[in-house]
Amino acid sequence: MIPRSFPIACFAACLVLAACGEVPAPVTPPETDPATQTPIEPEPEKPKGFDVSGIPVSDAPLGSYPYFPLPDGYHTSEQFSSTIEAGRFPFWVGELFIGVEGRIHQANIRVNEGKTFSTSEVEQAVRDTILGVGGVEVANMEIPRSRSEEVLTRSFTQEFRNGLCWPSEPVQTYVVRRSDKDIWIHACTYGGIGAAWVIVEAENSLPDPEPLDAGGLASRLRTDGLATVPFAFQSAAADILENEAPRIDAIAEVLDQEADWRFAVSGYAGAGVGPAQAAQLADARAQAVVSALVAAGIDPDRLSVVPSADTEPSRESGRNIELTLLPAESGASAPASLP
Repeated sequence: MIPRSFPIACFAACLVLAACGEVPAPVTPPETDPATQTPIEPEPEKPKGFDVSGIPVSDAPLGSYPYFPLPDGYHTSEQFSSTIEAGRFPFWVGELFIGVEGRIHQANIRVNEGKTFSTSEVEQAVRDTILGVGGVEVANMEIPRSRSEEVLTRSFTQEFRNGLCWPSEPVQTYVVRRSDKDIWIHACTYGGIGAAWVIVEAENSLPDPEPLDAGGLASRLRTDGLATVPFAFQSAAADILENEAPRIDAIAEVLDQEADWRFAVSGYAGAGVGPAQAAQLADARAQAVVSALVAAGIDPDRLSVVPSADTEPSRESGRNIELTLLPAESGASAPASLP
């Protein structure tokens, strides 16, 4: 289910308009000297929105719902936790709230007897747990008061009293994207004495990738000598997602039709890995594509892995591989675009 922006501000605007009644006729403003006019302040930029599809998909093992263990030395109880099968919770993503619908678990987290509560310990344990299963932190900040007041109604705070902290405390928002669901986490601590989180499991299905036309790919390679092909891999891994099989088939079809062609394949690491691992992951992804093509019947001698030239990894680049058309071997005719 695709998250939608929380509509409270829009609702409030409609109420204001409805209360205005009949609008009087416009009044022609008097002429003024342009030099004495007050400069018009530019309107503030509107929030850019949030696209969950930009988060890499993870297949790391998860426990049973609500998926994440509490930090060591901390606990909750039935009195201070609850689960509802269907509901909606607003997640702060840095500029705006995103309303996410799904199965909702909330819990107030208490320190075990004999142990001192540590804000930094809890925050780090939660972060390590979620990032460890391929999650991404999308916000870590105190929500502006003008925005938090939009959602902190009496009914809302009563419904989610076990999963909320004080408005003056920072909140962390995480998303773990899976092939079949998105898991959103709102985590916070309060007053140096306790913590809370809200975990929402939202249904999701990865869209089928746009078809890769073998004829169009061959034309690009023939003209430019190379082509960038969108490819989806598991988060920070070299495993090709199952729904990418048609792309492998299209590349194999090109090689079947052009018996003299050979490809150099390079991959991209994308975001979420350190510089030391980036080159290794990029090469592993290229090798995964080569292995898939060999499994589809392509002669391995027609394929080679070359190091990636990706110097600024990003989520977008991590969803690509690059094919470079190599010069034909001696005795074979090369494509017109190559020497």
